[in-house]
Amino acid sequence: MSGLRQFLSDSRSFMLGAAIGSGMTARAAERAGADFVLALNAGRFRAMGGSSPASILPIRDSNAFVEGFGRSEILRSTRLPVFFGACTFNPTLDIDLFLDRLKRWGFAGVTNFPSVIHLDDPRRTILEESKLGYQREVDLLVKARQRGMMTIAYTRTQSEARRMVEAGVEAIAMNFNLNAAETAQSASSIGLPELAARTRDIARTVHGVDRNIVCLLAGGPITKPEELMDVCRETGTQGFIGGSSLDRVPLETSVLEMTSGFKTVHILREKVDLLERQLQLNGYRHGVIAQSATMNKSLDAAKRLATGANPVLVSGEAGAGKRRVASLVHSLSGRKHRKPVVFPCRPSPGSQNAIALFGLDADKDTRRRISVLEIATETSLVILHVNALSVEEQEKLADFIESGSYTAHNGATTNRSDAKIIATCTIPAGRRSSEGLLTSRLRDAFAGLEVVLPPLRDRLEDLPALIHHFTVETRGDASAGVLAIENSAFLALASHSWPGNIRELRHVVEQLAILPPDVAIAADRISAVLGVSPPPAEPTNLSEREWIIDALRRNKLHRGKTARALGLSRKTLYNKIRKLRILD
Repeated sequence: MSGLRQFLSDSRSFMLGAAIGSGMTARAAERAGADFVLALNAGRFRAMGGSSPASILPIRDSNAFVEGFGRSEILRSTRLPVFFGACTFNPTLDIDLFLDRLKRWGFAGVTNFPSVIHLDDPRRTILEESKLGYQREVDLLVKARQRGMMTIAYTRTQSEARRMVEAGVEAIAMNFNLNAAETAQSASSIGLPELAARTRDIARTVHGVDRNIVCLLAGGPITKPEELMDVCRETGTQGFIGGSSLDRVPLETSVLEMTSGFKTVHILREKVDLLERQLQLNGYRHGVIAQSATMNKSLDAAKRLATGANPVLVSGEAGAGKRRVASLVHSLSGRKHRKPVVFPCRPSPGSQNAIALFGLDADKDTRRRISVLEIATETSLVILHVNALSVEEQEKLADFIESGSYTAHNGATTNRSDAKIIATCTIPAGRRSSEGLLTSRLRDAFAGLEVVLPPLRDRLEDLPALIHHFTVETRGDASAGVLAIENSAFLALASHSWPGNIRELRHVVEQLAILPPDVAIAADRISAVLGVSPPPAEPTNLSEREWIIDALRRNKLHRGKTARALGLSRKTLYNKIRKLRILD
């Protein structure tokens, strides 16, 4: 209980509660990383093939029902804190004796479920007038807190949430509906946009009263993790209590998919093979086109170095994609849920880079400047073009990487930051490492932690996929066809040295992609776009036979290369060789 209380008080933590009704589900939830369990009658009804709305019907004595499976199954199946879903509709219920039994049995906390918030207005009015309404649920949780038990309050409106917070509960569970038993989807009358808006309003009301209260989203139309991520990003919700989304929906989906899979195993096998072939053909990894062995090697290094708090240096020529890979390192790290801080280093007179990186302490002439290292605490600091820093600035950065502490630029105060440093270094064309561009201490700090990106000329296998990607990007149409590039034009692209690398290729494709569809893209057009002179024309005094013989000689009789050099198809070249009796 003390561990969960500490967890509840940590606003940076994201909590996951499992609202369930069986010991098997409790064991699975614990293994999957749930933080606590709620024993609810709705969970048991779902396990029996019913639905969550059955929880508010007078089918069973709810408290005796939950006591039965809660004590015999859930408490014995998990070491997680278990909350008892208590019903206060029964006028004969002695809340004090009831709570004493719950604590003696080993329940760590109490929640008000089922609640009058799930009833329609006429029925809720009857219970409220009979003194069995929401105030009785508030009294239940207040008395539970007095006994040292944890409390989670189910609420639906801002006024209900305010009443519970003022009564002293530790967490608010915002729940807007009970899902009916429809396979793999919610039958909710509330959509995700409305859910986000109502959740945000309640959370603001709660935190307006007490910032320490944890706001949890309970059930609703959420059935997939990505839906929860969208809502939490907009509302700042600190956790989720899953019911149908954790037991019924996954179970029904799993049974449906597994049964269908066993029935149609040959179809599934073909589909998997097709998807694998498409992925291999497209050469996509982590959003980066990487069909070549050299680029895949770099991506493997980026994935390996992303884990942990170690610094990472991404080096390569200008335009090779260093910023994209630096962002990839962050997105593969444990800090991916927090936006990285990006700082571009620019050669500038004075100490602008140092002031921005390390901050400035206040004195009689200047105000305090917050450093980007301080801003990047608990996330990643992406330093672009670290080689643009002065020698003194590189030395201070090396000090921080080694010690985790730094001093402000005017050297008055020592500060600490746990920012993960991801730096990029631009290497001049033709060089293979950052040696000479960084101070020896800074290079030592990144020793064994460098991702070297190959230039485009060393990963020509990626050219077709890159060209298609930039074509789709330029035209804004995912179904855009490939450019009609003739063989001679593609040979010109492959022969280019690409000093600007991926950035230069993007500019070239942008110019080609806007051409009318009926315009042929030949070598001369590629040369014009690249800004290079076309190859010299063949001497006009050569006959066709001599022209082909000269090309064969230059290409060491390799017919495929000869055909590409002449701008002919292989079949046309063979026919001409036979017609002109060149090999006779």
